[in-house]
Amino acid sequence: MSLRRRQGFTLVELLVVIAIIGILVGLLLPAVQAAREAARRMSCSNNIRQLALAVLNYESAYKRLPAGATGPCSYNPWSVHDADMNVGRFPINRYSLFVSVLPMMEQNQLYTQIQDQRPFFRSTWDMQGNFTPWRTQIASLRCPSDPGKMNPDANWDYDGSGRVNYAGCYGDTIISVNNAWHPAANRGAFQGRYARRLSEITDGAAYTILLGEFGTTPSLNLGTGAGKLRIQGARWQAAGSGNVQPPSGCKRVQLGDRYNPSMVNTGDLWHSQGMRWHDGDYNHASIQTILPPNSPSCNTSLWDWGISSASSYHGAGAHVVFADNNVRFIPNSVDAGDAGRLGPEGNDGPRSNEPSPYGTWGAMGTKDAGDTWDASSVE
Repeated sequence: MSLRRRQGFTLVELLVVIAIIGILVGLLLPAVQAAREAARRMSCSNNIRQLALAVLNYESAYKRLPAGATGPCSYNPWSVHDADMNVGRFPINRYSLFVSVLPMMEQNQLYTQIQDQRPFFRSTWDMQGNFTPWRTQIASLRCPSDPGKMNPDANWDYDGSGRVNYAGCYGDTIISVNNAWHPAANRGAFQGRYARRLSEITDGAAYTILLGEFGTTPSLNLGTGAGKLRIQGARWQAAGSGNVQPPSGCKRVQLGDRYNPSMVNTGDLWHSQGMRWHDGDYNHASIQTILPPNSPSCNTSLWDWGISSASSYHGAGAHVVFADNNVRFIPNSVDAGDAGRLGPEGNDGPRSNEPSPYGTWGAMGTKDAGDTWDASSVE
């Protein structure tokens, strides 16, 4: 009688197979992650292009760009942003430019909900009343690479609001850039309560940034402890103007993608950028072409003038879209001139009529400074 041999794998063979599979997964995983990030980055690029198109459609309809901050007066009589009812071209408040262009983004229902408040107004920082528009996360305002998420259960002003990863460009002005009521507060395509016209962009639509990208803080707990000091989303409230002007004072506190904890008091970090899609205040809704992408953002003090840097979670740069609706990915290595030089001052102040001291990057942000830059040098 013949005996049948039982077929199977030995323990050694199984371990070898498992090891080979593990090696293959290890080799493939980075490629898969890179492919996913490439897809997210493409989606991010498409989002900012569509937002610029909405802005340009608004301009076509109203013959002006939307103001960076506009809207009716809030109920808060102590807010410095509501003090002068008749200044500028709009009743003063803080609706972001994205509120103005909601109809051009196919968000008519949301726009109507906001406008139905008139003449009263739910303040942009009020999350206590569960006002639906402020708690609505508009998908096209988010870059898929950004890990930060709103907290739908939060009732405080930052974490409970829909976020945004894109903002109007305020140019290369530092001092008085936040003076939203002055038509020459900055040299960018947007400013607070003044609606610019495309005819003011004399440097050329193809050479002037309209919108830029920034990252938001990934933390749902908006504390400033260890691990929460990322460049993305946070601003340093730098005591004294010397820490902001010239911008080298702001740049020195960077350590990789973080604020250097040995140089920055964590209590002076403020998670503001992109945390409220509807808030048009300069501190929440602007990028400036001063320090290169993924650099720190700094203010002399809370609500004051300073530097809003572009940033992203793409690692090597950030997206911008120009006034001709052309999107570019600007690398961190872009020529940003000399951070040791004083920047232009707003309100037609010193250096406001001179070319940007911040190189190609600075020239991209100015609408009428006579700057020139070589498009082929930024790929």
